[in-house]
Amino acid sequence: MKINKMFLKDIHRNIEGVITASQANDEQVYQELDEYVVTKELQAHFRTLFDAYKKGIVGNTSKMGVWIQGFFGSGKSHFLKILSYILENREVNGKTALEFFTEGDDQVRKIKDPMTIADMELAVNTPTNVILFNVESKHQTGIEEKNSLVNVFLKVFNDSLGYSTNPKVADLERRLDKDGKYEDFKRAFEEEFGLEWVEERHEVDFIQDPVVNSLVKIGYMSEDAAKTWFNKMESEYIISIEEFAIMVEDYLQSKGNNQHIVFLVDEIGQYIGGNSDLTLQLQTIVEELGNKSRGKAWVMVTSQQAIDKVTDIAGAAALDFSKIKGRFETTLSLSSANADEVIQKRILAKNKAGQEYLEADYPNHENDINSMIIFEDSPELKLYSSAENYANVYPFLPYQFNLLANILTQISKHSIQGTNLSRGERSLLAFFKETAERNAENDSDVLVSLDQFYPSLEKWLNETENAKVIKQAEENSRIVLDGSNHFNIDVLKVLFMIKYVDQNIKPTLNNITNLMIRSVDEDKIELRKRVENALKILIRENLVRQNLDSYVFQTDEEQEVTRLINNIELSDTDVENRLARDILDDKVGKNQFTYKNANAKGRIFENRYNFMYNFYVDDFAYRKNSNPSLEVKIITPKYSDIWNNETRLTLESTKNQMLVNLPVDQEFMEHVETYLRVEKYITTANVSSAIKNFNAVKAEKTSENQELNTAINEQLREFLKDAKFYFNNNKLDVSGADFKNRLNDALQQMAKLVYYKNDLVDAAISEADIRNLLRNADHGLVERTENQNVVDDVKRYIQLQQNKNITVTMKTLRDNYVGKEPYGFVNEDLEWAVARLFKEGNISIFRNGVALDTSSDVIEVSKAILERKASEKIRVELRQKANDSQKRMVRNLGEELFQSRNIVDENNDDTTRSNFIDKANLQIGILSSFQDTRNNHYPQADELDAAIKLLRKITEVRDTKTFFELLKAKEDELLDWAEDSEDIMNFHKSNQKIIWDKARDYVSRIEDSKVQDSTAELDSIISGMKKIMGELTPYRNIPKLSELNNKFEEEYLTFMESKSVSASEDIADAKQRVLDDLSSREFEDEILKREVVREFDRLKDDLTSAQMVDEIVLIKANAEKSEKRFIDKFTIEENARREKEAQKSVKAEQNGEGIDTSNSVELTHSQKPVKVIQNVYMKDLVKKRQRIKSEQDIDNFVLNLKKELLSRLDDNNELDILM
Repeated sequence: MKINKMFLKDIHRNIEGVITASQANDEQVYQELDEYVVTKELQAHFRTLFDAYKKGIVGNTSKMGVWIQGFFGSGKSHFLKILSYILENREVNGKTALEFFTEGDDQVRKIKDPMTIADMELAVNTPTNVILFNVESKHQTGIEEKNSLVNVFLKVFNDSLGYSTNPKVADLERRLDKDGKYEDFKRAFEEEFGLEWVEERHEVDFIQDPVVNSLVKIGYMSEDAAKTWFNKMESEYIISIEEFAIMVEDYLQSKGNNQHIVFLVDEIGQYIGGNSDLTLQLQTIVEELGNKSRGKAWVMVTSQQAIDKVTDIAGAAALDFSKIKGRFETTLSLSSANADEVIQKRILAKNKAGQEYLEADYPNHENDINSMIIFEDSPELKLYSSAENYANVYPFLPYQFNLLANILTQISKHSIQGTNLSRGERSLLAFFKETAERNAENDSDVLVSLDQFYPSLEKWLNETENAKVIKQAEENSRIVLDGSNHFNIDVLKVLFMIKYVDQNIKPTLNNITNLMIRSVDEDKIELRKRVENALKILIRENLVRQNLDSYVFQTDEEQEVTRLINNIELSDTDVENRLARDILDDKVGKNQFTYKNANAKGRIFENRYNFMYNFYVDDFAYRKNSNPSLEVKIITPKYSDIWNNETRLTLESTKNQMLVNLPVDQEFMEHVETYLRVEKYITTANVSSAIKNFNAVKAEKTSENQELNTAINEQLREFLKDAKFYFNNNKLDVSGADFKNRLNDALQQMAKLVYYKNDLVDAAISEADIRNLLRNADHGLVERTENQNVVDDVKRYIQLQQNKNITVTMKTLRDNYVGKEPYGFVNEDLEWAVARLFKEGNISIFRNGVALDTSSDVIEVSKAILERKASEKIRVELRQKANDSQKRMVRNLGEELFQSRNIVDENNDDTTRSNFIDKANLQIGILSSFQDTRNNHYPQADELDAAIKLLRKITEVRDTKTFFELLKAKEDELLDWAEDSEDIMNFHKSNQKIIWDKARDYVSRIEDSKVQDSTAELDSIISGMKKIMGELTPYRNIPKLSELNNKFEEEYLTFMESKSVSASEDIADAKQRVLDDLSSREFEDEILKREVVREFDRLKDDLTSAQMVDEIVLIKANAEKSEKRFIDKFTIEENARREKEAQKSVKAEQNGEGIDTSNSVELTHSQKPVKVIQNVYMKDLVKKRQRIKSEQDIDNFVLNLKKELLSRLDDNNELDILM
């Protein structure tokens, strides 16, 4: 049966494929109304819309916006146009628009719900000005964007009233109309110009004179006023949205009778989408019209996007658009199901014979179709659900409705000329009708493949870049192998159509083949081969690129990018670096693993031994450490000599290098190279590139590369599961669920061989354990066995190094044991062994050259062993224990020097040294108190100093070995000191030292006195004292020294008393002279007198405590100084009193005689000056020795003395001559 014989209506009848908001002739309108299908979905939409619209008719409402949304080609523009016919109740061929929807019974009529019909009748009976327009087509180029939308609304509003679309001309016409002059003006213009005004007003700039003359002729304006109006035409026309709303409201009020106006705006979403200014304008227009007209002015718009998407503007501006959703409270969504139903009823409805034939034929093909068309890795794409469905949809497949709708929407979004495409939006209905027409002569075994929609799509695409790509391909002889076979081009068309709908269908070979199926009896295997071959040709021609198992149509820009990417060179290590990163970083984590030796038991051993290893891919080192003993090398096909060659892999593996054979295929390696080239392009190319739409192309490449990256990782994970491991010339048998665990198993086997001495460790020692060991004062009495094998090994190593005369430090030990083969110890393993050896007296430790032993500060010892910085400064030596001879020597010295028998510790030489040093320090403290710090010349003071120095030298020795050596060297000196120490100790502890100190004091009184004055008896006593104190060991003569001390005291007392009596008499004389001088003065002062007495009495008292002659002489000298000081003080006081009396006298004279004190200065100067007393001492008058030999010498002396006195005497002073 031919397909064209199946349809209910002629498939070739004329149906407008492009639904626009422009005017249509009656025939087109009639067909649109007659064939319009009201689906179940549309039933609800009509009900919702007219129920909302009714609120503005019977009452008031500000919610007068309707938002109609639907995918590209869904019929939203058609729905809007039908609404315009209904609201204006257009009559065609004697039948109103409403009647097309309401006539007939319940089964026949388009609108089923009586309430909806009632609301529709209410609407059509309400006078309404219906304005249908496409906002983009009405937009005037050059108008500022901030005013563009309101200007479009104003333009169509003026046009609907018969006014000019030029807003300034329209304002003139509106004013003329309001004043009843408009018709007069039009007649005057036609008389003046010869043509009708309405036909010529669009060129108003060129008909100034007729317009001016006409305005003057009807008496509306003067000539000057009319010309002024014309001059203003050149200025920008600005109208606010509020002013526009008022204009609309004025129009509605002028009409009365519940007049309505409806603005039906097509494709508003594409016009304002993402533009905050335009979105805000739309919101404000709807808001102002709602507030002003209260439901009499409506705005109904269409949009591909939902209102939430159109107003989804990021940032603070988003808050401005919260109201727009409220204004467009009525939202109607046209779904793909609606489009399916419309197409099936209007285009694909079958006649009775066709329906029955197809339903009967479906069971013959059902199984073949369901098994043949299976889409992979894609959302569900519907196939036939029943025989009835097969008949309803045939010759199409159910999935094509939704898929084609998405194709049209996405091509519109991604087209460079997307705005142009939207102006002539083709409905889905047109695509299916035209495609059905092209298959009308085919038999009933034919199915429509996706590529057969392309001719309809091509008309719509017009001259877009992507259409050119396909046209150029059609002229390529390498693609079109002969003039009649366009299969390769058809495949290219399919890839173009599904390019942007990969969320609906993944462009795999299988899926592309399914889309190309053209018959219910298609040989899919053969078809798949043809498709595969076509894809290879298209890839070779750079029209298609392969991304894993997906095939992607390439635009001109993408073709250029692909060429650029393919020309990018990769370095020798790029692939290896990528694989290394994917394997180690993503699959393994890090080039380190935890090893458990044979003795590792319990959680305490977890993560104790963490070994690093160098990681390679082929010869590329990805993670290389300084000194690891282990290497893991991944072998890829690039290492062709040994890759997949088990014999070579076995032979070339070593004890320290594991080889891992990675069984990847060539396709995988090509995927990795593709990823790297694209990645380089993405990260290095920039917007300045000559590629058009660069950002979009880059974004697509980035997305594809992310998918490729995911696939590479998944494939690699699978390949790694089959990786083979080779080590030490053997193929390893490893276990594990994934590569990470299998590698860890292999590394455990590797470490067991490389670090075989790690098994020496049997206890997981911590730093706290080491510190506790060092703090423990058991002196080795408690036996320790933890890690004994490690202790023994370290001891042997130290011995071996010392035998070679090699210095051993903690750094030496760490470098040999910690992390190094064959041990792989951690620091605590080694430090425990060192601490054990130290604590048990087997080694000595030197820190910065200073020896530490078991008696040293525990903190210092801990630092030496545990601190890992500057460990090269910590020297370690095996030590020999003291022999019996050395112990006897120490024991003997202890008894002789310290009278102690408990110094030697038979088990610990360090304790012996510590005990000896403790005793020595104690004795040093005692002896230091005996030292002659005051130069008293104690007997054997030098021997005492030498003994202290020697003992200190012994205490300063830090290592026990040197201690024993030093004692041996100084044994004789120490024993000699032991013999001398008894007399010296007795001297200092008995009264002998007191006697000695007293004698030294007595000798000092005589010999150290500055006044050398003594008696013969005193000199004899001092001589006896000095003789005894000069002896080397005077201890036996100390009693005699005591007797001499007593004699000295008696004689010295008599001597000092005589000196004191003489000095006391001199002080009394001086005191009397001072008192006599005071009494001779012109004033009396008891205070000064008492001060004189107190001072000289104190000097007499000082004599009683004087111990030496020097002190007595000094007291006498102080008496002489006091005498002079007092006399000088008396003179100063007397002068001061004279001056004071003189001033009092002058003041009394002035007051008594009533003299004007303003001249007091002059009067004062007229008085005689007060004479000042000056003290003159004889030593100042007679400055040198003079010898008198004759009377003449006396006269000369007196004469000279007279001259000197006269030189000092004048009218203003008096001289006091003093001795």
